[in-house]
Amino acid sequence: MRLLPRVHLEDWLPRHSIVGRIVHPLFEERRTLAGRMTWIGLGLLVAFIVVAVGANVIAPFDPILPADEKNVPPWTEAVVNRNETFTGWTGNWTLLSAAQSINRVGATSNLAGQVEVLRSFALDVKRDAVLSVGLEVLVLSNGTDAGHYPVLEVSRDAGMTWLARFEVRTTDRLERIDLSAFAPWHAWDLTRESFRVRITHASEAGAAGNLTVDFVGATAQWKSFWHLMGTDAIGRDVFSRALYGTRTSLIIMIIAVSAAFAVGFPLGLYSGYRGGNFDKILVLVMDSLYAFPGLLFAGLIAVLLGKGVVNIALAITVIYVPLYFRVTRSQVLSTREELFVEAARALGAKPRRIVFRYIAANVIMVIPVIFSISAADAILTAAGLSYLGLGLSGDVPDWGLDLSAGAERIDNGIWWSSFFPGLAIVFLTIGLSFLGEGLNDILNPLAKKERL
Repeated sequence: MRLLPRVHLEDWLPRHSIVGRIVHPLFEERRTLAGRMTWIGLGLLVAFIVVAVGANVIAPFDPILPADEKNVPPWTEAVVNRNETFTGWTGNWTLLSAAQSINRVGATSNLAGQVEVLRSFALDVKRDAVLSVGLEVLVLSNGTDAGHYPVLEVSRDAGMTWLARFEVRTTDRLERIDLSAFAPWHAWDLTRESFRVRITHASEAGAAGNLTVDFVGATAQWKSFWHLMGTDAIGRDVFSRALYGTRTSLIIMIIAVSAAFAVGFPLGLYSGYRGGNFDKILVLVMDSLYAFPGLLFAGLIAVLLGKGVVNIALAITVIYVPLYFRVTRSQVLSTREELFVEAARALGAKPRRIVFRYIAANVIMVIPVIFSISAADAILTAAGLSYLGLGLSGDVPDWGLDLSAGAERIDNGIWWSSFFPGLAIVFLTIGLSFLGEGLNDILNPLAKKERL
């Protein structure tokens, strides 16, 4: 039996390439504390990236539209009670709007046989798990003649068929009629278009006479969906918003740190290699920007640019350009004095080739560390801007927005709408911090010597 040749990492990724100088130490140091930290951070980052890419598939509900009743606790099916009156009507009664609330005025009819059809009951049943359905009716004695009473009928199909008649002969008392036993009820039976109530003026004392109905309402009780992380104050699924919030945060992070790298790294290379007055001016400008508190500076820029994912990412970019510039420049100042750079100059290499072929290839080794640490800080800065109302608009799934919206309801016992977005921020920033600190210990020769 012929054995297949053993494949080594060196065979397809040379050790002295830029990527190989990062990947090889990762595998060689995987059993050390720094290696474990790096792999844990990398695993968390990959997990969040998978969640962000697959949010459309993983999320059980729409992250923007209400999915259920407000403030449903996590890990449970809550019983939802709803009591709503009508908002539309068709018929010949007078002052129908007075029957939308208990106000001692009421809708009136002065002739037996007059019919009114009430519709558009905003029950908004979210799940087909209806437990009970009923009506509430209040007839006023003041304005109702003896022998006159209302007869109510209910339709589940927009008035095509009607259920049994219910006579209400009591006055000045809210009468509750249970409809659950008369037919099986489903969520689609209780929509604004399907559910209707027909109220007829009936009489045992002649056609002429007054009847006053102060209130007509519909009640429904159903079980909510099971929510892993509950729902917020609008009824949106917290889990779905957390998943989509991952995408929002990662997009802001990638744009911010990538743009900061694209600006700060070339400037640091050129400034450190050239020196002179140009270098002094750039250092002065970058130090001035670096002196500002990051969140405050980003907030000022966000106010000027306005809300939006790209605008917030650009506002965060500005506070990290000095970081990339300073780190790159300091590395260039030491690298440009190395013997291999002197040899390149002696051989007649042009400055551009020296900078990008020799110096940049060595300096770029510190970028993954700075990238990871700045990415973690960018996540916190973006969340802070949204928490302060300077970030994204309310319809965009965002951890900072949800954290801010839910914080004010913690005192009422509604902890989940802010806890889970905050937990996502903590896990992602911990993962990026682990990745940055681990890479720093692995790739930094001084740190290696200290460990040895």
